[in-house]
Amino acid sequence: MTDNAPLTGPAAAPGTGPLVSLVVPAFNEAENVAGLVELAQAIDLANPGHRFELVVVDDGSVDGTPELLRAALDGGPVDARIITLSRNFGSHAAITAGFRAARGACAMTLSADLQEPLEVIGRFLAAWEAGNDVVWGVRATRSVPTGLGNALSRAFSRWFHRWSTIPTYPAEGPSIVLVSRAVLDVVNAMPEANRNVFGLVAWSGFDQTTVGFEQLPRPAGRSKWTNAKKIKLVVDSFVEFSQTPARVAGYLGAALCVLATVMLIVGVVVAVTPVAGAGFWLVGSLALMVGGLNLGFLSVMGEYVWRAGDDARRRPIYVLRSVHDVVAHRPRVDRDATVAWNGRVDVATTARMTAEATRG
Repeated sequence: MTDNAPLTGPAAAPGTGPLVSLVVPAFNEAENVAGLVELAQAIDLANPGHRFELVVVDDGSVDGTPELLRAALDGGPVDARIITLSRNFGSHAAITAGFRAARGACAMTLSADLQEPLEVIGRFLAAWEAGNDVVWGVRATRSVPTGLGNALSRAFSRWFHRWSTIPTYPAEGPSIVLVSRAVLDVVNAMPEANRNVFGLVAWSGFDQTTVGFEQLPRPAGRSKWTNAKKIKLVVDSFVEFSQTPARVAGYLGAALCVLATVMLIVGVVVAVTPVAGAGFWLVGSLALMVGGLNLGFLSVMGEYVWRAGDDARRRPIYVLRSVHDVVAHRPRVDRDATVAWNGRVDVATTARMTAEATRG
């Protein structure tokens, strides 16, 4: 099964309010499955004006993540779709699969490592209901503030914001996003094989805003978002959304013409100056510099040609292995119910739920 069309299936269980799809790409996250299900339940309880479905896309896990998800969700507290890909296609391909499977009036990405606080979900929904089609989640602080990976992420976000053709991309670097059905339909129709989904969302336009939040520490396991994957995303993003790499070749070509003129003058001076071997080193250095630049720009052009060929071949962005739909069993909320997640109790939401249960 390929990605040629959005998935269909039974609608989410009846309830009140618009349906919100929580899209979670997961790769070898068996240690966080229980926490993810708890978070989805807490989100559902904390936002009674909305209905939720959990769309988890297993990106070729080998640690039993999809099996654990099925066991945790079957007959459980939330509606869910568990989508299993045939292999690891990358997080942005997995998000694409989740977007195409989403049945909600909007879709919000979440990380499988549970680093988004529960209370931020309500702020995203409020921003969406205020008329924004795109709500970016920007980390005010990071759980791991130092390291090469974070330095690369910050630098990429700044450069991409400045040099890409989509200035609406947040300069701070988004980690999650909520998109309306209108944006979902636009992004789902885009055929790019090598993709930055956040870039496609920003490119789509519409009304956009940001929500800041404090990133939580990862409760278990290690991040699968390696530096190699980050570098690939940087290359994909600049080739897809920026003319800068191609234009740099022209700028440096003009600079080399100026340099060649200077070198010609220096060469003439050296030729009439009795300095043994000076001409050889001068010519050799110039040849190496020009050769290196030529190879570098051939590589840049090769990236563009490869991606054009990849899109022309029209291979699917991902391949589906299976789709498993879950319809929730929702017991009545009793008066002593509390909304808690990772040991934190939401007192205000608990009080509201108790009042609603009493009225019911």
